[in-house]
Amino acid sequence: MGSWGVGLYSNDIGCDIRDDCAEIYPLLGEERGTAAVLEEYRDILCGEPDNESANFWFALADWQWKHGILSPLVKETALSLIDARVGLDEWIESGTPTDVKKRIEVTEKLRAQLLSPQPQKKIPKPKIAKPKHKRGDIIIFRTCGKDFEYAETVWNIEHCTDRLTFAPDISDKVSSVLSPPYEAYGKYLAIICVGTEKELHSKYAPDIFDERSIYAFYDFISDEKPTLDDLGRCGFLPMHFRYSPDSPDSLSYGWKYTFSLYTYGFRISNRSSEKAIEKIFCADEAERFYGLFSKKDYCSESTSCMELFDAFSDFFEEKARLGAAGVAYDNLLDPRIKNPPLRSDKEFARAWREEVKREEEMI
Repeated sequence: MGSWGVGLYSNDIGCDIRDDCAEIYPLLGEERGTAAVLEEYRDILCGEPDNESANFWFALADWQWKHGILSPLVKETALSLIDARVGLDEWIESGTPTDVKKRIEVTEKLRAQLLSPQPQKKIPKPKIAKPKHKRGDIIIFRTCGKDFEYAETVWNIEHCTDRLTFAPDISDKVSSVLSPPYEAYGKYLAIICVGTEKELHSKYAPDIFDERSIYAFYDFISDEKPTLDDLGRCGFLPMHFRYSPDSPDSLSYGWKYTFSLYTYGFRISNRSSEKAIEKIFCADEAERFYGLFSKKDYCSESTSCMELFDAFSDFFEEKARLGAAGVAYDNLLDPRIKNPPLRSDKEFARAWREEVKREEEMI
């Protein structure tokens, strides 16, 4: 168990309970939700009461009370643990009387809360992701300038991560630092929605799925806004990824061309790091992507990115690092070009150990 303070949620268990409750109760409701939470944490509840179980009951009781669904079982258990001063061991053992006093104050405040009238019942609604765009939607956007508040964290690539994933004759040419950096400030870029994909929303609800749009990055970056004809002559960018070809214990590397953006993370406005937007619909462009992609032997799964600049970092890093090494990347337009071979997971681990050893010898 990890604790970093005396608060109800200043420990791993408390934070997990808060997150799990926010996921479980909107899906299962009051009674089934409580049963699911107790089942999920039964391993720490089956023994004698201790710090971990106290953190569990305190956090669960607090969450339920604040949402107007405090059950008699949870209330009585939490109050009995407070009365018995369960959950103070780690504070007493740490030898800090002040923290012991503060922790007691926290639990006594919880006691008063649990004995007071609950707020009105308000279980939040489940947040099921819906597609942001439809197949064939092309989103043209312009990135922020260097004067943007967080400009140093977006639209530039300074370091090449995982360069050792490439075969030796290529990785030896790729520097871990790009000089000058690959920058895309004030540039126009474009992505196209090529479909949607479903993902189980929660293990607690096997019949509910999130559905997100999936996109491909055009191999386009310019000071000038592209026309549909301009984009129709462009290819699409790849990125490498790790996957399990046979089993969870068997990792390897491959290439993919599509990505999804979390709905709450995909926002383009004048207040974000993407400054301009234009949406064009062209079903033929989505068909062109799949027509080109079907002629190549690459993985069809997508990578997940929190926001658009995260996807930029993934896909344009490949373009930047391979370009710096003088290696052609496959933007799908030329059937003669394939993306460079990648090491297996074992080969990568061996190369990593050798790299670390070399660096240690240089110190």
